[in-house]
Amino acid sequence: MTEVVLAKGVIKRLAKDVREITRNPLIEHGIHYVHNTDNILKGQALCVGSKGTPYENGYYLFEFEFPPNYPHAPPLVTYHTNDGKTRFNPNYYRNGKVCLSILNTWSGDQWSSCNTISSILLALCTVLNDKPLLNEPGIKEDNKDFTPYNKIITFANLSVAIGDMLEKNFVKVKFPELRKIMVDHFKENYNSIMEQVYRNVGDHDSIATTRLYGMTMWLDYSNVGVRLTKIYEGFVKELL
Repeated sequence: MTEVVLAKGVIKRLAKDVREITRNPLIEHGIHYVHNTDNILKGQALCVGSKGTPYENGYYLFEFEFPPNYPHAPPLVTYHTNDGKTRFNPNYYRNGKVCLSILNTWSGDQWSSCNTISSILLALCTVLNDKPLLNEPGIKEDNKDFTPYNKIITFANLSVAIGDMLEKNFVKVKFPELRKIMVDHFKENYNSIMEQVYRNVGDHDSIATTRLYGMTMWLDYSNVGVRLTKIYEGFVKELL
């Protein structure tokens, strides 16, 4: 494998970006970033879903691969909060592809060397809003899929973005630093997360279907509540 020799300007710029987010973290936005200490061209990020959205308290993981000509080209960002079935956002594909104009993978204002790691992170989390389907071109709130899509994401957020992301071994191996943040957040916000379960119990045992993305999901809130409680109890036992 040929070793990539980086220009000093690339190293200097990446170091500047990392310094910026270290000095001015985006934690208040639910954003956490970890830069790879062994490979300067790699980084990882976690977006914790905002209150009042279908993504509330969910753990959305991303991997950054910076090109050797950064910042003249954007990084490749891969999305990892996936179960292979759920399209969590119009901008995030089931195969991990991230489509954002800032990354030159979506229509709109394209990448500029003025952009930074911080601006990319904010763009990644901004699309995780309360009306995600509006990110899809041509979709309006009166679309028949609008409500069932939000119901599917609200449930999958608890089942996959919280449950799976806390339990899956690949998260423990690939994102150890971010997983610790996730575990601490889950323990601190467990009651709030369970309130999300109870708040949606009216949809329990129903089925939500969308023509767009071809999704069908059984909303088994009783089961997901039991599962999240077991996860919490497991973390508590680890402290004893």
